[in-house]
Formats: sequence, structure tokens, C-alpha cells
Amino acid sequence: MESRQIRTRRIHPRKRKTMKTLRIVIIAAALGIAGLSSAADWPSRPIVVLDGFAPGGGTDVFMRLMAVEMSKTFGQPVVVENRSGASGHIAAEAVARAAPDGQLVMIHTASMITSRPLYAKLGYDVVRDLAPVTQVVRIPNVLVVPPALPVKNVREFMALAKRRPGEFVFASTGLGSISHVVGELFQQLAGVRGIHVPYRGAAPATIALVSGEATYAFIVPPVIRSHVEAGKLRALAVSTIKRSPVFPEAPTLDESGIKGIDIPHWYGIWAPAKTPPAIVDALYKEYVRVMALPNIKERFLREGAETVGSTPAEFGAFVQSEVTRWTEVARKAGMKPES
Repeated sequence: MESRQIRTRRIHPRKRKTMKTLRIVIIAAALGIAGLSSAADWPSRPIVVLDGFAPGGGTDVFMRLMAVEMSKTFGQPVVVENRSGASGHIAAEAVARAAPDGQLVMIHTASMITSRPLYAKLGYDVVRDLAPVTQVVRIPNVLVVPPALPVKNVREFMALAKRRPGEFVFASTGLGSISHVVGELFQQLAGVRGIHVPYRGAAPATIALVSGEATYAFIVPPVIRSHVEAGKLRALAVSTIKRSPVFPEAPTLDESGIKGIDIPHWYGIWAPAKTPPAIVDALYKEYVRVMALPNIKERFLREGAETVGSTPAEFGAFVQSEVTRWTEVARKAGMKPES
């Protein structure tokens, strides 16, 4: 029997790439998946994640932790860029106006929703101009004070604040931020009033507390944990209905007699609106994968954060519900734009 030599033809890399893209286009057309072909070569350069707050804040800590692992998957660096100001709205507007190619995304917080009523003019709409990717974590805010303040619990704090009206400085992570909103609600229910000073994120607000420039604030555990452990700050209570594993000795505000407060902070990921669904899905799956890694999950738990990992659709529905909720809260409270 005559043997036949099988010849293999080498395909030029450029042609192979064209064939791959063509196959993706054909599959996309058959399945009706818009934008899948545009994801074929993504990411083509480093992915930039804007953080709307100063370095050292909770979003900064968590995103930089995840970025290292994500860079390995995408084959491109995932770079965190801090662009603080206006309770994170400066970063949000930049992402809303960016090209919808998945190269620029954002990590933001509940503050983007709670602060909306206090800004007369925003250059973007959170529902219309941003594509939800996933909710990353939920985490409590912790009521902290400098150790020089002669109080060891919420009741002692309230009594002292009432004896010294107008002397306490209430620091927040930004105008209308979740830190600000929780603090304002606490003051209303506790019957105390401090001078509010908004800072450009959790790290600057914490520095103000440690230096004695501020008297109290509600800050997330990743930012203040080391200061509490070093005795530079004292944790009095948490803003959630459950205690934090990071500060198990700190009671909830509900346990401390301040009823009606169960407000966790949360962080989420957004891309520009009209980003191809395939890219949004790829980002979502990668964030969920990274959050499930043992070293990442353990670190999150150590910082008192509960991972979420919702789908883009679930996160979008959650954001819409939060917009409705906090718009109504602002209306009832008579909150009006201050800038």
C-alpha cells in the first residue's frame, strides 16, 4: 500500500488572528451576542481602575489586592489610579465619559448613591451612564474616637457630647458619603451635634482623628484596624446589625441603644455604559474568581468584609433600588445641594 505523507501548512500569525476573529464574529451573529467580536483582542493595553478616593482607603486596599491576581489572568497590568474629590464623583464622571472599551473601569462605593442629592450638578447619571459589573463587598462602618477622649462606649460618648455642645468635630469621608449619612443619622437619633468636616476619603479622615484634629467618625475596618490595635483610636460601635469580626468587642449601635441603624457600606465595580456585554461579563467573572481565591477571601474576612460577587444584572437592580431608597431618604430629610 502506497504511503501518503501528510503535509501541514503553516499559517501566518496575522492570518491565524484574522481567522480567530472571523470565527468569533460568526458565533456572535449566530447567538445574537452583541459586542462579542470587540472583546476578542481585549485587553490590548493596561486596564486602569479609577478609585474615587485618596490612597489608603478601603477601596484602595481591596482593589490593589485584587489587581495583582487579575493582571495574571488578563496578561496586562491592572493599574489602580486614585482620583479623589467630590465624594468620588470626579472619578465616576471620568469613567462615564470614557470610551466603552473595557480599558478604564472604576471601583466605587455606596457614597456615589448617598451623596447624589447634595450635588446640584453632576456630569453623569449612575444608571444611564455607567454599566454595573459586580458588587464586591459589604462592610460595616465603625464609630471611632481618639483615645484621649474620656469615653469607652456610646452612652458615655453621648453624655459627654451633650455636655460639650458644638465642641466635637465630626469627620466624614466626603460630603454625602455613606460615612457622612451614617454619622448624621447617628447624631439625630443620639441627640448630639458635631461640626461636620468632609475629607477626601477615609485615609485623610483617619489621619485627622489620630492627630486630634477631629473628634469622631465612621470609618471602615481596613482603614482604622491598625490604628485601633496600636491604641491610637478607640472603636465604640459598628453601623450594622451584626458585630464585626474585626472588632468583636465593639457592640452594634442597636445594642448601644441607638435603634434603627443597620447601614453597611459596600463597594462595586462599574464600566462605561455601552461597554460590550462580553467584556462586562469577562470582568465580572474575573472579579468573582479572584474574590474566591483563598488568600484574597481570607484577607477580606480579616478586614471584616463580606464578599458578594453579584452578576451585572443583579448589581444593576441593586443600584437602582439604592438610588430610589436614598433619594427618598434625602427628600424626607430635606437634604439639599450644598455645592
